[in-house]
Order: sequence, then structure tokens, then C-alpha cells
Amino acid sequence: MDSMYIEVCERLDWSVHECEDGTVELESTSPAGEDLIVTVDADGFVENVKAYAAGFDIDEHIEMWISARSSGTAGVPSTRELVKDAEAIDKMLQELAAALWKAEMEESVNA
Repeated sequence: MDSMYIEVCERLDWSVHECEDGTVELESTSPAGEDLIVTVDADGFVENVKAYAAGFDIDEHIEMWISARSSGTAGVPSTRELVKDAEAIDKMLQELAAALWKAEMEESVNA
């Protein structure tokens, strides 16, 4: 994977792990402390991150955690905090996708 993309990710507080199976794991932490792990194919990395960000469903994410809390998962924040956190996660993903796209465009102009 291009080191430029790794630098963009790390600048936005995402750590990058290239896996042997041809995927890339991006890890970060949400404002409420949720460990975020996004796995995408390395081939077409920027497009895959953009697609992941576009497909993130805030309501589905909130519902997942409310369901987990109902099932006895400890440490799940209040619903109000879950809403704020899911919105922040969406913003983090959108910012990452936009920054990677910008870097890709700049690289293609300079190539």
C-alpha cells in the first residue's frame, strides 16, 4: 500500500495494518471509547474506504449497541451518548474517505 495513504490515515488517528490476506485494517477509537476496526480490500483501497464510509448507517449502529445493552453487555453508554458517538463515527469515516480521495487526486495530478 502506498505510504502516502498510511500517512493520511495516521494523521487522522487511524492506525493501519496490512494483512496477509490482501485486506487492510484501519483502527481508531470513537469519542465514547468504542474500538473501531474497518477492514477493506487493499486492492482499490481508497474506493473501498469511500464505500465503507458511504455505507455506514448511524441508526443501525445505535440499534446494535442498544440491543447489546439489552442482552446484558456491560459498559454500553446511554442512548443519548450512543447517538452522539455514532454521528461522530460517521464524521470520522467521511473525513477519512475525503482525505484519502484528495490524496489520490493530488497524486494522479502530479503523476
